[in-house]
Amino acid sequence: MPAALLMSLSLNAFAQDEDELLDEVTDEESTEVVVTTPTDKKFFQRVQLGYTGTTVNFENKKPDENTAVLSEKYFLSGITFGWAGDLRIDKDNSLFLEVGANLGVHVGTSKDKNWNVHHDAYYRYKVKAFTVAIPVSINKQFKDAFGVQDLTLAPFAGLNFRFNVMAKRTATEYNEDGSKTGKTYTASLMDTDKGPDFGESTRYMRAFDKKLHVGKLLQPGVQLGVNAYYQRYFCGISYMYDLRPFAKHVSSPELTSKETPEGGNLPNIGTNCDIKATTSHNIAINFGYVF
Repeated sequence: MPAALLMSLSLNAFAQDEDELLDEVTDEESTEVVVTTPTDKKFFQRVQLGYTGTTVNFENKKPDENTAVLSEKYFLSGITFGWAGDLRIDKDNSLFLEVGANLGVHVGTSKDKNWNVHHDAYYRYKVKAFTVAIPVSINKQFKDAFGVQDLTLAPFAGLNFRFNVMAKRTATEYNEDGSKTGKTYTASLMDTDKGPDFGESTRYMRAFDKKLHVGKLLQPGVQLGVNAYYQRYFCGISYMYDLRPFAKHVSSPELTSKETPEGGNLPNIGTNCDIKATTSHNIAINFGYVF
């Protein structure tokens, strides 16, 4: 009887030890894998803050000898804030579709002096713009790039749709010695009502200006670049080329005019002007956090 009791207690102890061991194994197997890189998830998103540099060229190609040459060059510096989401579309090749939205504020000053032909003074122009950009791209992700654990590189290529919500140009007049004359004029680059300081404000002049100088609301473009992820931290650099100029008008070979109800003559739309404003080249650097 004592021997049987001792054997029973031993078997119960062994069973308890075996149950505890199985519980530990089960706990280890059920432990959730910690996601350390974006490629471990089917969908991830990020917020980002960045800098965008844009080159702007505004020129009149002088279609005839009666037209003055106009050339303005700017470099716009922009601060952007945005969101992007990546959806895995091919698990075997680690391909992702990325869509985002970036809000940007851009400021720049013309590099060249534009002399007033009527007296010894020149203008410098300052441009301010507010934009919304919608990038759409395909990227391929390389996990543990260069042998660095948790580092993911994702080269990408795609389209970029920029909406020019607001753009204004301010002209400041300077004397020949570089001192300010005190005259400053501001005009929208997105509409035609430039006011009394920018010529007539009649509907005829606005119609003329609309054909020549109004900026485009939408500028589609192409983009390419590379994004880098280290755990949940993000850094990216990209180049964007606009497929559509900001504003463009090619003149007719002949100069014609018509009388207006206000009196005087007004050049017909499409004459005596060959103007183009481009924002073709854009470089962006972004930093963000994946969540």
